[in-house]
Amino acid sequence: MPPASPVNPWFPLRKPRPDTKLRLFCFPFAGGSTAAFTGWDAALPAGVELCAVQLPGRERRFLEPAVRQLPALLDALEPALAPLLDKPFAFFGYSMGTRIALALTQRWQTRGAPLPRGLVLAAAGAPHLPRTSREDLDDARFIELLRSYEGTPAEVFAHRELLEMVLPTLRADFAIADSVLAAEPVSIPLSAWSGTEDPHVTPETLDRWRELTTGEFRTRIFPGRHFFIRTARDSLLTALREELTGWCPELRS
Repeated sequence: MPPASPVNPWFPLRKPRPDTKLRLFCFPFAGGSTAAFTGWDAALPAGVELCAVQLPGRERRFLEPAVRQLPALLDALEPALAPLLDKPFAFFGYSMGTRIALALTQRWQTRGAPLPRGLVLAAAGAPHLPRTSREDLDDARFIELLRSYEGTPAEVFAHRELLEMVLPTLRADFAIADSVLAAEPVSIPLSAWSGTEDPHVTPETLDRWRELTTGEFRTRIFPGRHFFIRTARDSLLTALREELTGWCPELRS
């Protein structure tokens, strides 16, 4: 048998499919990894190839420094994405990941490059609105901020050495999450999602994503707080299937 192909560090969960009709690139929340998307491939329409993105600074890429600036992250990501853009594709971004998904699309639209069939942007307010950077918070206030998002496992807070190991990546991710993007609409469908009780995303900041597309726009609200990706998983994946089949008619055949 031929040797197995080496795993691409950017896409460790990817399972190439001979019948791929659409690739779904998933960008995680701050501190998140591809683990957030484990098992999604089984719940997606036949013909969808899941390409969850593993950023530097986590899991097997833990020894690589996390990237603090969004343009630098896009520069590093583009060569990894390029070979996989030979099929139709879509982006799913969660919290911090919404910045990556939209910024890539804006960049490619400016160049006249092929664009995603659509964007799902979840658990984040519109990124062209002014916001206060959290980069200057001291460790104590930054840790309280992490607690307010309810996404960091309790055992991380319970072990100071472990917390100190992950803080640099979390701080880098929050710098990405605090990026303010240009108010440049993209010409593709955009679907903005939020949790009913998310204290970090108001209905107004969610709705203002509509200013960033000249295509179809919709919002979806799920039960839960900021991490409804975990607590409302089944309904989220049902909605995701609907969006993908709507944007990519090839999946219906």
